[in-house]
Amino acid sequence: MKFISSILLGFVFCNPLANEYSNFDSILSKYVDPDGLVNYQAIIDSPYSINEYLDFIKNVSPQSHPKLFPTKNDKLAYWINAYNALVIKLMIENPSTNILEISFGHLIWLTKFDVGLKKISLYEIEHKILRKLDSRIHFAISCGSKSCPPLGQRVYLGRTLDVQLESGAKDFINNKNNVFIDFDNKTLYLNKIFKWYKKDFVNVKKYIVMYLSDGTSFDQIKNFKIKYHDYDWSLNSQIKK
Repeated sequence: MKFISSILLGFVFCNPLANEYSNFDSILSKYVDPDGLVNYQAIIDSPYSINEYLDFIKNVSPQSHPKLFPTKNDKLAYWINAYNALVIKLMIENPSTNILEISFGHLIWLTKFDVGLKKISLYEIEHKILRKLDSRIHFAISCGSKSCPPLGQRVYLGRTLDVQLESGAKDFINNKNNVFIDFDNKTLYLNKIFKWYKKDFVNVKKYIVMYLSDGTSFDQIKNFKIKYHDYDWSLNSQIKK
């Protein structure tokens, strides 16, 4: 994280988007804890940074200003940050303790937002943009629930994106709440993200062992059954209501 922080400092002095990214970075560093839980009330009480960042993405995107996003990673970082910021916007505008209570049969994910001088939904950002670019986005974007990947404490940057995405994938997969291997019963217990987006991971078992830190090999688990954890849709909030 020290490496990423130093890169971010350099980014501030050499990138025309520095102020805009620093607004969102300040939200993440101040109001997101190490477990990815969010102090939504604090964001509501101090809305300047989130409003500034939302105003930025309203007017600027890789489509509207392509010269500001010269690389694939620059574009990908923008869309990950935009997705996460828009989810925060949804959560503070629709207070609830459970995402299912505000999803209205998933219609909330089809709500159109102003992004880059166009209208776009979270569904479109995820399924029509992000999923095409990198499977690791599934460990970077957070839908606001506790079983979703935890929200990070730093903004995503194009120049550090690979390091950040690799770190996020490792952390997610080595969390037993997301991936648990029952060797006695030859069963893998997985987060439902691996079921819903199975095609993105191609071979889920091979994908998982790439990131496991305990040395488990594909041959050890290739014949294991797969079962899925119940998904916790409760809000990823620091404050219990």
